[in-house]
Amino acid sequence: MKDYAVGFFLLALSAVLYLSNLSAAPYLKPLYSFLSSLVHPLLEVKGKIVEATREGISTYIAFKNLSEENKRLKYELELYKLYKTQLDTCTKNLESVGAFTGLSFDIRDYPSLFARVIAYDSSGRGSYLLIDRGRDSDISEGFLVAHGEHLVGIVDRVFSGSSRVRTVYSEEFSVSSGVGDRAYIYKGGFPEGKLLHVRSEEGLKEGDEVFLRPPGKDLPHLKIGRVRLIGYGGEGFFKDVSVSPFLDVKRVSVVLIIKERL
Repeated sequence: MKDYAVGFFLLALSAVLYLSNLSAAPYLKPLYSFLSSLVHPLLEVKGKIVEATREGISTYIAFKNLSEENKRLKYELELYKLYKTQLDTCTKNLESVGAFTGLSFDIRDYPSLFARVIAYDSSGRGSYLLIDRGRDSDISEGFLVAHGEHLVGIVDRVFSGSSRVRTVYSEEFSVSSGVGDRAYIYKGGFPEGKLLHVRSEEGLKEGDEVFLRPPGKDLPHLKIGRVRLIGYGGEGFFKDVSVSPFLDVKRVSVVLIIKERL
């Protein structure tokens, strides 16, 4: 406080001398010069402090504006991510619905309804799907589930507002199938299923299509997969026939439930 008081006193004394024109007196001129030499550095320091304060305020305002701009940009980025997710979902749903155009059978010939896939097999094997239809939509165990002309699987558990579908990749899945005019049992598996009890003399070929053909049922011949490999496992007179499913169920988002039990 003493330093500020001395500075103020010198500044005031110098101003008084200047305003009263006493500084022009020969005997006071040395005193005025001395006081000026003391006051001038104080004025310079004051000017620098004022300039530094002004720059600090400008920097703070700029930083605050930048912070607000960053918040705005972050908010817009989150909105963009949300819109992109919604767009991707809509695109995927449109692609899935597009699979039901140009079918070899008329959906209206069968009691059916569409459902959305809401969960997939967490193991990545695609052995089951969870759909958003359940007892509230009169879904029952054993109903067929399709995507376009391809068999997805069969409803095996029904809840109040959802159902689980056992797919063609599940080892617990089996269904009556056909290749040409011959009937077989298709058993699911990952990454491939197989045909059971194929006799060695039967003329299956690699590349033959396997389709759904339940006996005594008027149902569309949904495609299951294609014969990939034929071998002999040494079990009597039967061949080992591997079937590669057509459909990647992990990419399906909309399915058709045909309300017919197998």
